[in-house]
This record gives sequence, C-alpha cells and structure tokens, in this order.
Amino acid sequence: MYCGGERLKSGRVRLAFFAVLGLAFSFGLTGCLDKDSEIYGQQEVLEYVDTICEEPYHLVGSELVEESPDNMEYSFETDNRELTFQANSYLSPIYIDATQTGFYNREISCNYVNVVHDLYRDELQQVLRADSHYLEEYGWIYLLSFADIDRVIDTIMAADRVYRQELAYNSEEFLAEYPLSSVHLVWQRSDEEAWGHTTWVNITDVGINGQHDRDELYDRLANVYAQLCVDGEIEKSDDVPEQYLADKHVSLLTTIEVNGEEMLYDDNDNPYGPYGLTTDDYKYCWYSEEQESYMMVMDIGLVSDGMSFPLIIREYVRALGGTYQAAEEESKEGSKEEEDIYRSSWAIGENTWTMKAEFADNVILNLAIEKNGVPLDIPYVTSEEDYQVLATFCVGVTVENFCRLFDLRYTVDENAGVVRFEGDL
Repeated sequence: MYCGGERLKSGRVRLAFFAVLGLAFSFGLTGCLDKDSEIYGQQEVLEYVDTICEEPYHLVGSELVEESPDNMEYSFETDNRELTFQANSYLSPIYIDATQTGFYNREISCNYVNVVHDLYRDELQQVLRADSHYLEEYGWIYLLSFADIDRVIDTIMAADRVYRQELAYNSEEFLAEYPLSSVHLVWQRSDEEAWGHTTWVNITDVGINGQHDRDELYDRLANVYAQLCVDGEIEKSDDVPEQYLADKHVSLLTTIEVNGEEMLYDDNDNPYGPYGLTTDDYKYCWYSEEQESYMMVMDIGLVSDGMSFPLIIREYVRALGGTYQAAEEESKEGSKEEEDIYRSSWAIGENTWTMKAEFADNVILNLAIEKNGVPLDIPYVTSEEDYQVLATFCVGVTVENFCRLFDLRYTVDENAGVVRFEGDL
C-alpha cells in the first residue's frame, strides 16, 4: 500500500462490477455507502500508517476537515527528525463512466512517502542537471551510443547516493518499494533531435532506489540497448559488444503467413455474437526469454452472445479449409461449480481436435485439448505470466505447440520479421 498518492481502497471500480451491483440494487441488496456513512476510525488509520512509516512517530492531533461526506485528517510527527505528515480517512465517491454516483467507498490516504521524497528532490535535481544529456522538462536522459551507458550509470549511482541517506530512518525494502524518482532513458540519433524532442526510441526506466549495483545495472542497460539494436529500433554501431548481441532474437514478428498467404486476422464473420471479432489484436508472434521460444496467442474457445471474443483457432482452421464450432455449457442447477465451461472442436482433413476450457473470474482453471481422442500435452502461459497474451481468455503457446493444433510446419525469418506456417489443405 503506497501512501504517496495511492489509496487503501480504489475509488473507481470496473464497469463490470457496476453491472452486477445494479442488479443487486434492484433487489434491495445495496452494500454501498452514502455521504452520511461512517469513515474508518483512528485505530484503522494508525494500523494503515504503521504499514508505511517504519521510523518511530506519534499522533499530534486530528481534525474533521470536511463534512457530509466526512474527511478526518490526522497529523503526525516522527520522533527522531521531527518530520510532519498527514493521513486522511474519508468517503470517496464512486464513478460510472466519469459520472459521480450517490455512493461512496471508505478510504485512507497518507502523504508520508511524498514528505520523505521532498527532503531529497532538490539534491536529486542537482545531480541530474549535471548530466549534459538530461532533459529536465521531461525527466529524461538520452543516449547517442552504447558508450553513453557508462555516463548514464555514473548519474544513476550519484542519484542513488542522495537517496541512500534515507537508510538512517527507513529500510532497504522501503527504498526499493518507494523509489525517490524514475529516470526515463531514450536513444536519440543526435543532440539536435534530442533537444528538438520530435523523435526518440524508448530504452527503459530506472528507479532511484538508493541501492543499485553498478555491474548489474550495466548488464541490464547493455542488454536492453543491444535488444533494441537487434529489433532494428536503434541503429547498430560497432561499439555494441558482441557478447550482448549474441543469442538474441527479434522481439516481435509482425507478419504471419499460412501457405504463403498473410494471416490478417480480420475475419469479422462471427456466428457466436453480434459484434465483429477482435482477432486482429493478436496478429503477431513474440519471442519469450522464459520459454526460450517464439510464441503465438490462441483463444480458449470462449464465446458470448453479448461480446466479441477472439476466435483465433477458427481463423486458422478456415484458412486451412477445415470446419470449426464452439459452444458454452450451461451450469447445472444446484452445482457448486461456478466456472463456465466452453467446448470447441475443429476438423482439418481426416483429423479432429476438441478443446474444453473451464473459465471463471477471468481465470483459466483448466484447458484440455485432444486430437483424434488422444490428449495433447500443450503447456501455456496466461496474460498474468506474459503481458503479450493480452487477454485473460487467451493463452500463449510455443510456435511448435501452435503447429500441433493444425498439423502445421513452420520457419522463422527474423530479418524479415515473418513466421511462415505450412499445412496441407
């Protein structure tokens, strides 16, 4: 829980929640608060502040600064350096589509982290301004070449020394969880382009946490820089050591071909719902360091009468001249199982595949695939494990396992950014 602007509980809830909540209202099962409801008391506030402030402190006083809805402000002071900060217990309005409702959430906020950071901001700015490539207006540092990494690290390490003074009052874990600042690194072709601020290539962000190891930070930045070179984002130059370029793969293959035809993922003929398919959001193949393989997105056969879901498998089946069908199983009345079950099947030539997916609360509970009645062991990653998957109702599988879904063969052309599949029609 972050006290420098974050809250104990979110004041905005997903729209899907309100659809359910509205249904509850219609049955008189309201659980939300109105503007006259009670806020969290002093004990809850102290418990919350304890999760943030590690140094000894004491309560100075409290004051009701707003009424209906209430906002109680508590003032604190640290024992060892007389640092003053505040925490607030209040009712925060609930919004739907940016429109305030008449309902509220109890929340607690605290500015301790911001107050601590304010102690070091001026000194941090002096360190950053000493870097000739620091763009103060944006908080960025730009690199013109691989050789600039050393200079950037000099700056980061100097900034770390500023924040490291806070270790006299807070732990390394505190500094790691609440970095003093974040410095954004970009690549520029020239000084003129950097100061003109019209084009740039994002490299990464580095948090000022007071405890970077120089060698580890160098390797991290060097690998990110080299990867951007391999991806063609940064112009390759002779100063990039081969050790950082070796064994790197192009991050994203943006063209997918099946039997020489590009897969456009644009088939909006959707028999399962009133909306067009969203399949074109997944028209790429990416390299996963964790899996040591190129990966593809596949859907789990989830369908709905009221929304559009990717039907990626269906598009490949149709491209190969096969047939595809999908259906949702109705939950059995009285069943303790709350998950939805989706079944899909497809046939290409003489072979038939079936898939059963159990899905609940945006989580895939089970995914089983068979070919001609024989189970296929196809490991997968979810959107929580790899952001490239994008949706909770999709998974990522290796290119090799993707081929097993359609009896395909594949080749990768990294220079052209293409993965080519071949299969029998």
